[in-house]
Formats: sequence, C-alpha cells, structure tokens
Amino acid sequence: MIVIGITGGIASGKSVASNILKEKHNAYVFDADKEAKKLLSTQEISRAVFNAFPNLGNVITAKSLAKVVFLNGENQKKINQIIHPAVNKETLKRIEKIRDENQHPIFVVDAALIIESGSYQYYNESNSPLILITSPESVRIERAFARGYLALETIQDRIKLQWPDEKKKEYADYIIENNSSLANFESEVEKLIQTIINDTKS
Repeated sequence: MIVIGITGGIASGKSVASNILKEKHNAYVFDADKEAKKLLSTQEISRAVFNAFPNLGNVITAKSLAKVVFLNGENQKKINQIIHPAVNKETLKRIEKIRDENQHPIFVVDAALIIESGSYQYYNESNSPLILITSPESVRIERAFARGYLALETIQDRIKLQWPDEKKKEYADYIIENNSSLANFESEVEKLIQTIINDTKS
C-alpha cells in the first residue's frame, strides 16, 4: 500500500485531488480536518482545549473554536499543540489498520498543515511522497468565497496564518499547480499518481 500526503492552503484543491484518487484508484482518504473535529469530542482533547481557551464557554463547536483559533498565530499554535499529536497518532493507527485489511492500494492523508505541524517528517522517514497543491492566492480567495460559508475577511485572515506556498515547496516531493480548469487539474493529478505508482514498482 502506498501512503501519500496531500497538502495545500485553503481552497487550493487538495480535497479535489484526494477525491480523484478515491474515485479512480480506490484510495482510502484520511481527512485530517474531519478527524480533528471528531477528536474535539473526546474527553482528553476537550479538557485540554478548555484549559487552553477558558473563554470558549461550556460547549466546543468547530465554529466557536475557529473564531478563537484564527484570531492570531499564538492561538493557532496553542490548538495545534493539542490537536496535532492526537491526529498524527490516529493517522498512524489508521494506516496500519487499512494496510492490514488490504482493500486499498493507496492511503491518502489529506491535511492542510502536514508541513507546518512537522508531520512531513513521517513522509521523509517512510519514503512516502508528499504532494503540494498550489494555486494563486487571489484564485483561492475567490474559490473559498464562492463556497458561501466564510466571509471574505475570514478567508484572508486564515490565509495569512498559513505558510506561503513558496515556503511549503521546500518540503514537498511533488507540486501540482491548480490554476486552470478542473479537467486539466484532474489530468495533472492522474499523471502524477501514475508516476508515483510506477516509481514504487521499480
């Protein structure tokens, strides 16, 4: 089973790439963002979050937490120190589980902060490819705003807190630029996955 990390900024197209691999190559997709939200409901993580952010109130929701976390870099660092180790632990457990089940030839880790969190080290140590999806900031803002669930100012604030693509490129094994049509992007993803599969066989 090939383990592949896919990362990129907000509205870069990383989840689209993951879905392409799921649909065309029977890949198992581990969505780190969704897993992080699940972990927030566990006693251990929720207690740690309440201790770090006592102003959250009695109930943690993704929306209320986002308001605090994306307020500044310090708050984001705090939540990442709580969530990322737990997500990384769950990622490794799931990789072993899916590998043992032997039903999927590819395991995709879809995560926005693979590089920022230091998780990229796993890919270096295990010779697993890390793919970075890039797109111009103006295009990403337009895409994210078109989704309709985030205000323009919120999108811009979140982008400011993420590493720029140029910095992320230093850590990626492969880079796909998603700045044209969906059909072209799908073609680029398909070409790259075939390269990775062939490299694994050789």
